[in-house]
Amino acid sequence: MQNKRNEKLLLFDYDGTLVDSAQIIIEGTVEAFNRCGLAAPKSEEIKAGIGQKLASAINSYLPFEHKGILDEVISNYRQWYVEKDIEGKQFEPLFENIKPVLEKLYQDGWNLGIATNKSHRGLIRGLLHHEIEEFFSIIMTTDTFPPKPNKAMAKHALKTLKVKNSQAFMIGDTVYDIEMGKNAKINTIGVTWGYNTKEELHQADADHIINDPSELDKILREL
Repeated sequence: MQNKRNEKLLLFDYDGTLVDSAQIIIEGTVEAFNRCGLAAPKSEEIKAGIGQKLASAINSYLPFEHKGILDEVISNYRQWYVEKDIEGKQFEPLFENIKPVLEKLYQDGWNLGIATNKSHRGLIRGLLHHEIEEFFSIIMTTDTFPPKPNKAMAKHALKTLKVKNSQAFMIGDTVYDIEMGKNAKINTIGVTWGYNTKEELHQADADHIINDPSELDKILREL
């Protein structure tokens, strides 16, 4: 594969953009609430919270009278995830067409990066499992950076890879991804196969919106 990178950057979200993590996040959240003796939020409510930092998402599901056990619910969620990890069942599937698209972009010389509100450990295990880690020049998680829509991850990638704002793109399925791109003054591409609707991405003022990973190469060639 080509090793020389150009001076352009495609920064990807992970959950809902590269992998379909909805089912495992829903299962883990329901189990965490059950272990704490609480009624679990509905699946659609959990799905709507995907893309936030874990603590923020779970806090939004908790009734006011149970806000005090936020840390306990988070601990149970993480414990459940570790149990699934041990069982070898924690890997979210890649969305269809994602891997060949990433491989082509890499071969074409693009710098590829990941900016996610997921933990570093969960991200690395997923990348290794799907054998796509080699495509990425930089990965950033909330273990080190503030969560999206804060612009810190995007700004760090630009500085590290020496890419101009005009030559960088944030690609994601939620308004948090689009807002981070806007905050960092880079181009934004919303994807509709994840967890926010096309209307929500439009309202977030995404510069471009695509409905399938295969459309990404076409858009980039037209810009």
